[in-house]
Amino acid sequence: MYGKVLICDPVDSVLREKLSDKFEIDYNPEISAQDLLNVIGNYDVVVVRSRTKITRDVISRAKKLKIIARAGIGVDNIDTDYAEEKHIKVVYAPGSSTESVVEITLAMMVIGARSLFKGIENTKKNNFTKLKGIELEGKTLGILGFGRIGKAIVDAAKVFKMNFIAYDPMPVEYPEYVKKVSLEELLQNSDVISINVTMRKDSPYILNDPELAKLKEGVIIVNTSRARAINGKDMLKYLKNGKISAFVSDVFWNEPAKEDYELEMLSMDNVMITPHLGAQTKEAQKRIAIMTADNIINEW
Repeated sequence: MYGKVLICDPVDSVLREKLSDKFEIDYNPEISAQDLLNVIGNYDVVVVRSRTKITRDVISRAKKLKIIARAGIGVDNIDTDYAEEKHIKVVYAPGSSTESVVEITLAMMVIGARSLFKGIENTKKNNFTKLKGIELEGKTLGILGFGRIGKAIVDAAKVFKMNFIAYDPMPVEYPEYVKKVSLEELLQNSDVISINVTMRKDSPYILNDPELAKLKEGVIIVNTSRARAINGKDMLKYLKNGKISAFVSDVFWNEPAKEDYELEMLSMDNVMITPHLGAQTKEAQKRIAIMTADNIINEW
């Protein structure tokens, strides 16, 4: 056996199957933060998804730890700087859930454009009042964060015959059918904005009040990446006055919500929040598990 692996969150069984002949595995998908602190010193590898946080305190107690594996596409729940300082490898699974995130993003765009969430809520109360929406055809889709997922969203959204603009602070390639713009131009000209950014846990907000004030009237915002991309307290004002006609998001600042602005937002007719469903497909979870297991074996 190579060493001991602790799996802290639910993962597809294929991950354990691929590692079982090389590692001793403890599967504890509901481990508490305190229990993790108590036992982490016994393990060479720890596997997490988004629920479990690998903090400085956890790493400080991880005397044997060689690899931190994130079974997902981001590492904002891991103190990567301290892990690097301690010479611990951090691996993740980029691209493994692209298809699933693209599909839910397009679904959210349609939901926001047609007020489907309010319509469903009404009919469950036997209220069949018709709600008027907009068509996506001919509208401008702005992609904030033009990486792998942003590019895939554009390719999938071609079916809607939209116009495409994109902003990314990093030097990335733009196909001829996507116009490269500044952040200000994206905010001013997008009818729909899809947020697809990667952020560290201490990254500042990208969209604060000065940026949100530049939004096009009636814009729909879809976020399937990181809640910290937007200052929620600042955004509430623009949801109330209608400048943002719909906010459909798979991420939230606190989960469950606890701040007053979050609770108020959840009660609004033009807001729909889902609980991190972007990668929650059988296919994506299997790809994530396979890539995570391969990462661990390769890095060992």
